[in-house]
Amino acid sequence: MKRGAYLLLAAVLLVAVAAGAYVYRGELATRLLERAAAQGMGEALADDLPDGLHAIFCGTGSPLPDRTRAGPCLAVIAGDQLFVFDAGEGAAETLALMGVSAGDIEAVFLSHLHSDHFDGLAPLALQHWATASSREPLLVIGPQGASRIAAGLNEAYAIDTAYRTAHHGAQIMPPEGAGLIARELAVPAGSEAIVLHERDGVRVLAFAVAHPPTDAIGFRVEYGGRSVVISGDTVRSQSLALNARGADLLVHEALSPRLNAIMQNAANESGRENVGVIFNDILDYHTSPEDAGAVAQEANVGALALTHLLPQTPIPGLASTFARDARTTFEGPVWVMRDGDVISLPRTGGVERSHRLRF
Repeated sequence: MKRGAYLLLAAVLLVAVAAGAYVYRGELATRLLERAAAQGMGEALADDLPDGLHAIFCGTGSPLPDRTRAGPCLAVIAGDQLFVFDAGEGAAETLALMGVSAGDIEAVFLSHLHSDHFDGLAPLALQHWATASSREPLLVIGPQGASRIAAGLNEAYAIDTAYRTAHHGAQIMPPEGAGLIARELAVPAGSEAIVLHERDGVRVLAFAVAHPPTDAIGFRVEYGGRSVVISGDTVRSQSLALNARGADLLVHEALSPRLNAIMQNAANESGRENVGVIFNDILDYHTSPEDAGAVAQEANVGALALTHLLPQTPIPGLASTFARDARTTFEGPVWVMRDGDVISLPRTGGVERSHRLRF
């Protein structure tokens, strides 16, 4: 057989193999799904964590579009208790992909009522109801106005709720467990913290932070001799520094003025002056990485985790600019968080970091 004929035969065989692989690709993918589903349904993130405090980053983004970051969300496992702090768009999905069941959530704490901090509440409430056949609505604890938000979302989902109960039955989807129930709180101005929750060695405290034109709420979670402090949205805050004193971990929002200026200039140069104004205005009620580092240094915290990044970071390496700037004012570890990251503070001491997105 001549060389040209051999090459032709080889090409035909390659095409045939490729065609066969294409035909069986769906079957291979189905078999992989079988394995992944069996593994995923049987696993829970909490089962793989030591006793202690665990900060679970279920949303590290902002209202600006970013395919890799959900809206602001932090879950905290304290012993066998699970709480969520803010629930931005995509929070429920990220938690599910990390092996965290929304049915286990005891309460969602809202730092304030900007929409990017609660626009993931309804999907989270749906998963809380469906994954555990819950007979109580998801509890939301937040500032004045939280009841209006809960009532509005309950009304928006009322038709869907009726459909699901009718389809699956009241045993699987109990109508009394659907939706949200709110508890409003008043946090005094200044640095005084109030206790929101205390049970089985777990304490959740709240304190005021400045987020003009109104105050927002920061939180401190304590368990087993370890502590996590959550800034909420704020400018550099003395109240935060006082309430974060000695914490093992400070989770702080961050806005990069340098990157923000790039976005503002681009908006203005493209004729979108209204967007440029927004980029200018957000400087008034967020914290730069340098100031977040300074708060961490003043509070003498063990480590600083930056989240709720502004602006978005679509290019690899951009997020490192936040850490570099924070390290100019804070001597301890600085981490820029991604969706799916977990920082663990075991009762026995130390700090462990991992990434837990399953797909």
